[in-house]
Amino acid sequence: MKNPLSEFVSVLNKLSFKPSDVRIYALLLEKGEMRVSEISEELGLSVRFVRERLRELCRRGVVRRRLIERGWVGYLYSAEKPVKVLEILKSGLLREIEKLETLLD
Repeated sequence: MKNPLSEFVSVLNKLSFKPSDVRIYALLLEKGEMRVSEISEELGLSVRFVRERLRELCRRGVVRRRLIERGWVGYLYSAEKPVKVLEILKSGLLREIEKLETLLD
């Protein structure tokens, strides 16, 4: 049987955001669409790190990306609306709580 406490900690880790994720999301909310290099420069973070965090934020549905072709091919990133992000977090939390309840039964 799995340890309920370790499962609870795992749930909290799945739902939490790193400080850099919050900074990236807030910047995108403020500025609108941006390229990785622009985000990197604005926040003083490496391009590689920003790209990695954006990939995770997109996977979680907090940020979206749009393919563009302007003499070069790349992506523009933008923040989802806070209301939508809250719904995503709420539904994720409910799913994880249901898993914990099943474990405890």
